[in-house]
Amino acid sequence: MPQLPSMEVLIDESFGTFGYNVELKCVFHLWKGFLTLEEVKRVAEITNPYMEKLGLAYVVADHCNMEMFSEDVSAYIADVWIPAQEKIGVKTAFIVMSPEAFTQISAEEMHEQARAGSSIEILHFDSMEVALEALKAQVRTSVNIMV
Repeated sequence: MPQLPSMEVLIDESFGTFGYNVELKCVFHLWKGFLTLEEVKRVAEITNPYMEKLGLAYVVADHCNMEMFSEDVSAYIADVWIPAQEKIGVKTAFIVMSPEAFTQISAEEMHEQARAGSSIEILHFDSMEVALEALKAQVRTSVNIMV
């Protein structure tokens, strides 16, 4: 696994590590295990204000070490969290998909539901390395557009 860019860690718990990198304009969600709705809400409540305050436009979510999404977690992410991220300026989510088939399927279904209620671009990748390359290309493009 490639080394992640440095990040300011906001949460480091049994269910994952979550932080941000201002240079890459992104927040990292490195999920672990089977997620409860309370854990997911906690991550949203802590990371969203940083995303808004710092103008972070991207999310890198690593699903490689997590279990399937429950229905209540999927519904919250698709119907509440992703639309809330869009309102605070998030443009693209770079998702590193789990190698587990059932986790992939539940993530794909959740992302399809999210796309119906949000214009955030949700991209799926097989590796963190490829996701980070895509993120860096997106950041370079956005910097060039602003110049």
